[in-house]
Parts: sequence; C-alpha cells; structure tokens
Amino acid sequence: MKLAAHLQQSKLLYLKQDSENLSVAENEYYRWLLFDNVVQSIMLKRVPFRLTIPHQYFLMLPLLFSSPQKIVELGLGGGNLVRFLNHILPEAEILSIEYNQQVIECFETFFNPQKIQQPIINTSFELWLATKKKRQICDWLIYDIYQTDEDPQYFLKQIARILKKIDNNAWLSINLPDLDEHELNIALLHLSSLKQNRVMRYFHVPHYKNIIIHLAPENNLLVTENSILPHYAISRWSTLWLHGMVNR
Repeated sequence: MKLAAHLQQSKLLYLKQDSENLSVAENEYYRWLLFDNVVQSIMLKRVPFRLTIPHQYFLMLPLLFSSPQKIVELGLGGGNLVRFLNHILPEAEILSIEYNQQVIECFETFFNPQKIQQPIINTSFELWLATKKKRQICDWLIYDIYQTDEDPQYFLKQIARILKKIDNNAWLSINLPDLDEHELNIALLHLSSLKQNRVMRYFHVPHYKNIIIHLAPENNLLVTENSILPHYAISRWSTLWLHGMVNR
C-alpha cells in the first residue's frame, strides 16, 4: 500500500501536543492515527475491520495454524488488529493493554465505528505483566507497541519477561522496533537464546522498516485446512512467505 497516494487531501480531526504528539486525520476513504506525524495505523472507513498496512498481514501468521481463543495485544494504537480479530474471532477473549489514555480515547471516538465492546486496560504492559502468574495469560500474545529510540537491550529484557510468563504452547508475535542491521542481528541472536522450545520465524516487510518475528510452539506448525483467515489474507500469504526466514 503506497501511503502517500492514499492519504491525500486530509483534514485534521484531533490533535494532542505533548511528549508524544498525537493526531487523527481522515480523507474520503481512510482515517489514520499519527504519533509525531508518523502514521501508526489506518482504518478503511468503508470496511473498518479490513487490514490496511502490510505488517499487519505478517502479524496474522498464527491464524494459519490455529484459532486462538485468548489473545492479548500490547499496544492498542488505532485498533486495526482488534477490529480485525473481533470480526473473524467473535467468540475469542481479546484484551488490549495501552498505557496512553489519549490513545484509548481516540480509539473509542474515531476508530470504533461499530462500537465493539473491546476490553482495554490503561496501564503499562510491565505493570500488567507483573500481576500475572505463569501460563495464565493467553494463547497468543502480540507485542505491537509504538516505540521511539528505545534501547534494544530494554526491549529484549521485556521479551524475556514475557516468555517466562506465557505457556509453552502459546504464540508470541512481535513488531520489532526500527533497528539498524547490527542491532537487528544482535536482537535476533538474543531472541534465539530466549525462545526455549519455540521455532523463530521472522519477516522483513517489503518497503517498510518493520521486522515481524513469531515465536511459535514446535507442536503447532501444521497449517490448518480450515484457517479462519479470510480468503484474501490466505492468498496474500502465498507471496508473504518469500520474505520469511526460519531460525530453529
């Protein structure tokens, strides 16, 4: 998706200027959330649950293999993932952890047109994680937190804490921070040492800076014949695989 071509002739709907400048804009077709003038998420107004940004398709890899019933998303943003997941998994328990109250208010006001009853906890994921006992969290945890200039070592420490809490059969999917090649290699090396009994598969999102990493249970890597992913998303994976690498 060429963002510049689609996000033209916009009007500003919301602006909050503080340590993280937060704004919402829209045009005839799309509405989007920005942090410091960087597009964080985009909603297709005509079909709000449709995935719109390439890295989101990469994040949905676990749905080729399973139908998780307890999902935790770290980082709400504009709600692209929760709208999509609520649409295809209406019976699942989906929880969002978001520390920024303004982001939550923007979601409810501008990015929840169908008024889904989305459980959201307004706290940092570190505080939330500290209250959880091992193996009681979820079947699938999605780490999709917007970050600027975060220390890669701090990020890796947080992933290590998460892996100690989630069940061995749970998936962990990560939208990796924008790292240079050296930092990325170090991060992948450390994740390989942390992954325990999981298979690590990672993807370079073409034309974007995102690196999507999945830590998958070894006993949960058979593609289901009845994937809950929509047909268009399954078809797209025929080309997405070309950008993936496996580290066992």
